[in-house]
Amino acid sequence: MRMRFGVDEDEAFHECAGRLIRGFADWLEENELVAEPMSAELLLQYKWLEGDGDLADWPIEHVETFLDGWCPHVVAEYGLPVRLVPLTVAVFVEYLDERGLLTADSPRPSQVRRLCTAYVDDYAELEAHPAHPVLDEFGTPPDPVRIPGPADRAASAAAATVLADARALAAWCGERGRTLTRTGNLRVADARELAQRLGTDDVEDRPRLDRADRLTVLTWVLETAVRAGAVRRENGRLVAGNRFAGLDDTTAHEDLVLAAAEHGVLTVLGERRSPPSFDDVLGELDVFAAPTEDAADPPAAGPPDPAEEIALELLDQAFGGSDGDPEEPDDPGAALPEPVDDATPAFLALLRHPHDGMDLDDLAELLELLLGWEDPRPGIPLTAMLVERLQRLGLVAWTGTAPAAGRAGSERAASRVVLTPGGIACALLVLAAEGLEFPTRPDPAAASAAEIVGLAGEVSPAEWRRDIDAWHTAQPDPERAVAAFVRAALAPGRPLVVVLTATGVAAERFGDDVVDELLREHLDGPHRAQVARRLVARGLLGADVLEPDLLLRAALDVMTVTIDTIDADEWPALFAREFPAGSAAAVGELWRFDHPRLGDVLDGLGTHHPDDEVADAARTALLRWRERPGPGD
Repeated sequence: MRMRFGVDEDEAFHECAGRLIRGFADWLEENELVAEPMSAELLLQYKWLEGDGDLADWPIEHVETFLDGWCPHVVAEYGLPVRLVPLTVAVFVEYLDERGLLTADSPRPSQVRRLCTAYVDDYAELEAHPAHPVLDEFGTPPDPVRIPGPADRAASAAAATVLADARALAAWCGERGRTLTRTGNLRVADARELAQRLGTDDVEDRPRLDRADRLTVLTWVLETAVRAGAVRRENGRLVAGNRFAGLDDTTAHEDLVLAAAEHGVLTVLGERRSPPSFDDVLGELDVFAAPTEDAADPPAAGPPDPAEEIALELLDQAFGGSDGDPEEPDDPGAALPEPVDDATPAFLALLRHPHDGMDLDDLAELLELLLGWEDPRPGIPLTAMLVERLQRLGLVAWTGTAPAAGRAGSERAASRVVLTPGGIACALLVLAAEGLEFPTRPDPAAASAAEIVGLAGEVSPAEWRRDIDAWHTAQPDPERAVAAFVRAALAPGRPLVVVLTATGVAAERFGDDVVDELLREHLDGPHRAQVARRLVARGLLGADVLEPDLLLRAALDVMTVTIDTIDADEWPALFAREFPAGSAAAVGELWRFDHPRLGDVLDGLGTHHPDDEVADAARTALLRWRERPGPGD
């Protein structure tokens, strides 16, 4: 049986691999052994694509490379079984040996098994915690980031070094402008002067500078200013731009950042990336696909680039498919979300931490994972180079003294990088230019009542209360603002959990009496049951004036929200509040009631209510409810 294949022998390899895997599966069943044939198939794929293509020879170093690097990336990417991989490798080599398919030079199965045993705990941990620690948080949707207010953005823009650079460039040009070389570069003497004036490059160490564009920072600052219109090339001279001079700081700063992105400043290595077509991505991912029968000389499939594919999935989970799988667009040629710039994943990560930022080492590890970065020279970390550019652009700051980023042996007093107010706004602009959207929430001072109410459940309770207070303080008419808040909380279609939470928080922040008076205006609204429940509980409305089942329906609604949103250890106290001791008779009759979640409520009461009589009544009611005839009976 032929067991060696070149990477261009796609059809022959798949035919052989298929026979081996089918035989392996049958052998496992015959011998009642535990292993995962898919892991064996993955092992064969690795040997064919990354090894020497010899399926009969399994050097220890090949098995170690598979277990240590190639396999973990692929199984994590495709969500494949993980725990049994080392065992499967050992058992598969034993199968090959028993079938006489191993070469004489191949290590014995016992040697392979010893190596695989050493990886058992690692793969068990990989199954328990499949994501890299720095990627763990990307498994959940990000909290909406607050868009900074105009004053904060203006102050941040005014402090941005790149804005000072652009305005200084325009002033340096003067009325007559500055002469350029025939290729459109600055003259060397002018470049030296400008670099020293702006503090972009260290020219003291470059006595033999022969071209201005060798001053890399000055070059990108200049080209950014040209693209933004701060200066322009005209008839062999560099002259100031008239329109830019009239812009306010915020607009000018945003123009400069977008211009820098277009020029490639946000990418440290190489050029900005163009997202591949959907079909191209699928082609890279399909490492297990067998060739079609009519395929002629199909191209050899290569393993996915783990770092690139992780980046694609991260972006797609955040901004593409809701279930984490890439959604195929209507247009097969449309592009999947992909980081166009090196700064894209940095923005996505930093926007999750708008207040405290990220540790530089964590950010570096994240970018290395997502972008597959390998530093070109020791002592010049790529993340520090990127952060240095973002800092000059006014997009990030350090929590303490800024480091001399990008220089070997530099020391830094601060280790956390945080987006500035202008950085938050510009990061959102840059992402939007790539077709990506990050969830946002408005500045409370400029938000509507509906927007503030809508933050319930979207941000932490403490953060929501802070936004409510900031919003209320900024309103010119506080009384009308409270009325608008209550009206928004009780709007048609508002989820019950938001109705309950928002009205409760309104009473807490604005006063019970104020909110109760406003609630009276909504007794005939879409949330009548909950409004009546509160007013009756506050002694402001008699239960006898309400329809008989209204308060009971309100209680069941509250119980449903409790079950869905609150930890079970808090249920007893909350259940007792709705159905106190002595209400067993009423609970016993609940089975007659028509409510979509009645079964869940009765089950919860019967299991968690602290009063035995009430709990017994709920269990009995649950049995009777289950015996009720259905609609068609």
